[in-house]
Amino acid sequence: MHRLLSKRKEILIVFRFWYIYITSYMVLFGYWTSLGIERVKIQRVGLLSGQIAVWFFIATLLPGIARRFKIQHIAFTFLMSIRRQLGVSMFLLGLLHYVSLRLFLVLFAGVPLDMTPPVFEIFGFFALYSLVPLYITSNDYSVKKLGVWWRRVHSIAYITVWLIFGHVALQEFEVVAIVLGIVAILEVASLIYHRRPSV
Repeated sequence: MHRLLSKRKEILIVFRFWYIYITSYMVLFGYWTSLGIERVKIQRVGLLSGQIAVWFFIATLLPGIARRFKIQHIAFTFLMSIRRQLGVSMFLLGLLHYVSLRLFLVLFAGVPLDMTPPVFEIFGFFALYSLVPLYITSNDYSVKKLGVWWRRVHSIAYITVWLIFGHVALQEFEVVAIVLGIVAILEVASLIYHRRPSV
């Protein structure tokens, strides 16, 4: 883990290629959808990207929870050092999930927009769009320019975690939903613990 911390610059470069990789899938899937081909593959990757996005999101929350509970470990230090990159990855994967399963079908395949979508889709829609300001400000420039407002903007994640939990749990209450629910509860508990009056 110490070795990973010393290789942070190299890891950040890997993340940049990772962003390009995810984005290339969006472009490819948009093209395939317009041609009406590879629908099964698009759906499989779309579902998988959503699942991976949830785990990335959990990874972004753990360092903050540990810090507020005053838990120190090299693993949390490492996650904190790449938390913004994990967050960007999470957003791009979530976007890939959304465009693959819904948006591209409406834009390129002539599928009518569902004006009364299932409740879990409503949760997912609001979760994804609540992450847009976090995605836009996940860079050094925004941290410097926004100052204290940067943390306030990123506190949206405290709400987003429950939106994502609703999106996941209302479909199938599997392991990822249970873990995310526990993390969401720990998030609230850590905030209460951190703000408790000092004795």
